[in-house]
Amino acid sequence: MKIISFLFATALVLTLSVKDTYAQGCSDAGLCSINLSDKDSTSDETKFTFGLSNTTGVGDESVLINSTGIELGANYSDFGIIAKIPFTFTTGTLGQTNGLGDLTVLISSRLLTTEDFSLSLAGGAKLATNNSDLLNEDDRSMPMVYQTSNGTNDIILLLAANFDNWVISSGVQIPLNRNENSFINNSALVEPIPGHSDEYYMNWQHYQSSRNFKRGSDIMLKIEKYFAVEDDLKFMAGVLPVYRLSESIYENSSGEDVTIMNTDGLTLNIIAGLNYKVTEKHTFGLNIGFPLVTREIRADGLTRALVASLDFKFEL
Repeated sequence: MKIISFLFATALVLTLSVKDTYAQGCSDAGLCSINLSDKDSTSDETKFTFGLSNTTGVGDESVLINSTGIELGANYSDFGIIAKIPFTFTTGTLGQTNGLGDLTVLISSRLLTTEDFSLSLAGGAKLATNNSDLLNEDDRSMPMVYQTSNGTNDIILLLAANFDNWVISSGVQIPLNRNENSFINNSALVEPIPGHSDEYYMNWQHYQSSRNFKRGSDIMLKIEKYFAVEDDLKFMAGVLPVYRLSESIYENSSGEDVTIMNTDGLTLNIIAGLNYKVTEKHTFGLNIGFPLVTREIRADGLTRALVASLDFKFEL
């Protein structure tokens, strides 16, 4: 009981502290949050899992983003499948949005297994649940940080190796299309709405234009080390570099593509987590991450403060 109380207290402190640290965390595009560190089941009996998670962070211009997700999984022998989807709520100076986030579906396979080593491969997709053009209460298109979906359909590939309590994984996420966002940062000044202050209109210029936004592909390398604190409690620490391969592009009001300079490059994150096995079929997890190096310009709305995430998983 003391361990559970400690984990909940730690989670609360982290959630309250996200307002104090601003930087680019791991890409919300989805590649970083996928975890192949758990050893796949080798039983001939199919095992089903159900998970709940909650992630809180602060984005551009102090926009609060909270996502509550559900996850379903199945494992049989050396194969597994997982599907997860969040419901996201955002609020900031321009208004509020809420809706489903993108659906992630992955199929994994154990390629090689020995007593001290395993190699797994996963492939799948992240599918848009909306066109990334949610509006506020004034029917204005919102910037990307307020969008619950990236608005793109992406291919995801991952390779992970487990050995001696180390997990090294690499992956790539490739968007296949542009989204249909229609935000232009001076739109509120061009078409003002009576009843709002001058500050409200000026706030719109603080966000990067993202009309028909095209995001570059990401590659990542995740290195994790696991430490057994007690029989049922593990601690993880690691590094997570993510590299954006190309600069972002948006379409201006004249219909011309504009390349946003310095939107490619490296984001280097420090990650840590705790995993507590409550019972044989129930686990509790806490994960955090913060950046040491960021891309100079982050026009995709994925900027986050230190992010704290809680999750509960149940074997059905």
